[in-house]
Amino acid sequence: MAAGRPKKPAQQKVLEGIKLRADRDSHGPDTPIGLPEAPSWLCKNGKKHWQTLGPQLVSMGLISLIDGDLFSLHCDNMAKYAQLMESFPAVDEWLSTTPNGFQMMSAWISIRGRFQELLIKTGREFGLSPAARSSIKVESRQLSLLGETPTNEFEELKIH
Repeated sequence: MAAGRPKKPAQQKVLEGIKLRADRDSHGPDTPIGLPEAPSWLCKNGKKHWQTLGPQLVSMGLISLIDGDLFSLHCDNMAKYAQLMESFPAVDEWLSTTPNGFQMMSAWISIRGRFQELLIKTGREFGLSPAARSSIKVESRQLSLLGETPTNEFEELKIH
């Protein structure tokens, strides 16, 4: 069951001429921006993804020190997906034949699809798609902590 309509980003409300309300248009509690330490259980390829993507998310203000658990799941899923794709069978093996002679989709396809869904879901939490980034608001004061200035007029919006 759906939980209602998805929230509109503050930027979209401004473009539509809707006045922002402090009781509805807050952007959550302040969290310290930074890359948490990678967990010891994360595999080698997961840590490599952590070191590649993490600093980019920090520079955009999209990850905080408390996001380590979710980000580690994303990195772990990415490493497992890469491992799966390295051993993915040739196209002619994508179909299996049942004992009755019927052809059906190989389990490889289902596993790959499941990992893709997991990567999309966890990636969405960190703004790793254009649609996800459109609903993310990074406060200009958070960026100023990183020594950066807002890059567009939407980041300077104040809630009245």
